Amino acid sequence: MITVEEYKQLKAFARLDGAMLGVIMCVTFFAFVASLSNTAWQMAYMIGVIAVPVFVAFRVRNYRDNIVKKRVSFRRAAAYSMHCFGYSSLILAIVMYVYFQYFDHGMMLASLRSYFDTPEMQEAMKIYGVKKSLFEDQLTVMSSLRPIDVAFSMISNTLFAGLACSLLIAVISRRTPRVVTENRN
Repeated sequence: MITVEEYKQLKAFARLDGAMLGVIMCVTFFAFVASLSNTAWQMAYMIGVIAVPVFVAFRVRNYRDNIVKKRVSFRRAAAYSMHCFGYSSLILAIVMYVYFQYFDHGMMLASLRSYFDTPEMQEAMKIYGVKKSLFEDQLTVMSSLRPIDVAFSMISNTLFAGLACSLLIAVISRRTPRVVTENRN
């Protein structure tokens, strides 16, 4: 069981790491938006998706090794990781709200529609037996969402995915911290 001071410390460091994670998530979101019109951005989007849990794992390890300086419990590592995802989801939701409210004006949905109309995507849908009407229905539903709905949806999606990642990261991160030894000659 951690003390109140240790919990405050955990939240303070998680806020900083969550802010950095939020920036990474925002850059990843904008890479996704750019990838809809320029396929060169797809690699940046994929790297961003992979970078998110890797970044959190490194920050949990940093917290364990440099702040706590002792073995952390599963619950403490999971709490730190989950706090990071929680704070970053708020930043991402705010950025997405501003983007969809003031800048997008239906561009993302139009890009998705044109993406599903490409010959490659049409062929892929035939191979997998997916009907085009399914995508049309989903895009119609998406077009009826308000920017605030998208932002709240992103918060819940990020927290759910963050919970799954946090449990895995906590299992990996609860071992004894690395000790840096000084070389005295």
